[in-house]
Amino acid sequence: MADTRRTAAPAFHRLTFVPEGDEVLVGRADTETYALFPADGALLLHKLTTGMPPAEAVAWYNAAYDEPVDMDDFLETLDDLGFLRGEGEEPAPSAPASVRYARLGRAVFSPVAWVLYAAVATVCVVLLVRMPVVRPYPKTLFFTESLLLVQVGLLFAQLPFVFLHESFHALAGRRIGIPSSLGVGRRLYFVVFETTLNGLLGVPKKKRYLPFLAGMVADILVFCLLVCAAAFDAHRNGNELSSIGRFAVALAFVTALRFVWQFYLFLRTDLYYVFATALGCVALHDTTRALIRNTGCRLLGLRHRTVDLEQWSERDRRVARWYAPFAAAGVLVMLLTAAATAIPVLAHFVHLLVDRLGRAGDPDSGFWDTVGFLALSVVQFGLAGVVALRDRSRAREERRRRERARHENTPDAPSTTPAALHAEQEPSR
Repeated sequence: MADTRRTAAPAFHRLTFVPEGDEVLVGRADTETYALFPADGALLLHKLTTGMPPAEAVAWYNAAYDEPVDMDDFLETLDDLGFLRGEGEEPAPSAPASVRYARLGRAVFSPVAWVLYAAVATVCVVLLVRMPVVRPYPKTLFFTESLLLVQVGLLFAQLPFVFLHESFHALAGRRIGIPSSLGVGRRLYFVVFETTLNGLLGVPKKKRYLPFLAGMVADILVFCLLVCAAAFDAHRNGNELSSIGRFAVALAFVTALRFVWQFYLFLRTDLYYVFATALGCVALHDTTRALIRNTGCRLLGLRHRTVDLEQWSERDRRVARWYAPFAAAGVLVMLLTAAATAIPVLAHFVHLLVDRLGRAGDPDSGFWDTVGFLALSVVQFGLAGVVALRDRSRAREERRRRERARHENTPDAPSTTPAALHAEQEPSR
């Protein structure tokens, strides 16, 4: 087997090679599998992908770097990464020369569009300064006296804006030829929109930032347009907001919260991907979580529960050591946001609930509206709890199955000479 691999040129899937500082990010766009290689290892791999037989590649490497290379081990590492094609396996179809909606993506992020966005943002700032009535704050969530209508209205009315957020991600990807996709999924039982930026890690670093930040651009634009709509409503009604204007301000407040959420750096937010890209990391989130977990386990004397950090690249491990405080700062941002928004909203909710439920002896429309609100809330949280427990049970069973499979057939650890540490990243929203 080893001799055959040395004499016959191996077949590869289509790979991308992108410089990342002193290393090269090599990957398959069809499976979103990427690995960081040192420059010499990437060049050796590139020689193999051009059809150079392994024996000749070994001779070239020895002459170029005056070092030996274990080609069998190297090919085994490439096979573990999924870069090699098996016998009879066809390569994934190449990306089309032009992707659908690429022209729309270029229009949405054209210089003219940026000028328009800046103009809308400027008008919004002026309106916020001159018209206090359109400023969003926690109590503006209660755009109507009906708690049930507030709950249902905000739940469904923001879906188009979430869709727009994800659409901007997809269009920014298609603008540079990435066949990004936009789908519908769920978290617990809630409907969510998800963008998959297939092949984004296979393009130069400077081209990745806009696809990651495009959703935040959409949020800013939505916020500004809602404020402008509310200001127009107030202007027509003598500097007072009608129900439509109040609804617009409530949605603007929710949009602002969604924007702030991107600063929760302990999650895979848009800004997290920007940091990971700028720092040349491919699995910074997982490495940071593992590092924090190991620190906690050591402090609690649970060393047997620590995670092996060697499964991630040396760069990810090095960056994670000082990125961890930024992740902790994300938790602080979340707590401060909760203190500034959630607590006042909850306090107002409790005040209204106590006041309206106190009318049980002589129920009115407000009482029955509150009962409906509470009933819907119980159903929502109850259903969310049931789905969460079910998903957790399935995930636990899946982990046990993988653990059994790993114990039954534990593969040898792949060599990293030339070093190539597997690190997957899913640039999806």
